[in-house]
Amino acid sequence: MERYTRNVLVVEPNAVERERLAATLEGEGFRAFLCSGPTQPDYTCLGARAGRCPLASQDAVVVLDMSLDSDAVMLGTPAEDLLGLYLESGHPVVALDSNHRGDETGRLIHLRRHPETDALLTAVWQLASPPITRPRPGSQDEPL
Repeated sequence: MERYTRNVLVVEPNAVERERLAATLEGEGFRAFLCSGPTQPDYTCLGARAGRCPLASQDAVVVLDMSLDSDAVMLGTPAEDLLGLYLESGHPVVALDSNHRGDETGRLIHLRRHPETDALLTAVWQLASPPITRPRPGSQDEPL
């Protein structure tokens, strides 16, 4: 039986909000890793330079605020590039932005920025859950 992913990388430029999100996740048994996103002087993310994020373990869900400092100053690594990097690396992502668009790919859930506790936990638990495996056609486990 596969286990739930317990690691969550929180990428949030606002320190107070970053700590709030981490405390919420840790209170639910997750292990939170914190990142402010790209910062001065060049607003370029180390993950974008290296092609993978050193803070995102192999089995981490990523909570990514789509309003990063790099987007505000229009310099360095934009949030859309980080979103692509995490998804291409196989990480499920909760993207926090101004619009709630729901689950787009089974690996990407959009929530409004500064999400309520229940919405955040529901999204992270959904993405942290092991994938549902369906029985192969013709197998003994296939329903008749």
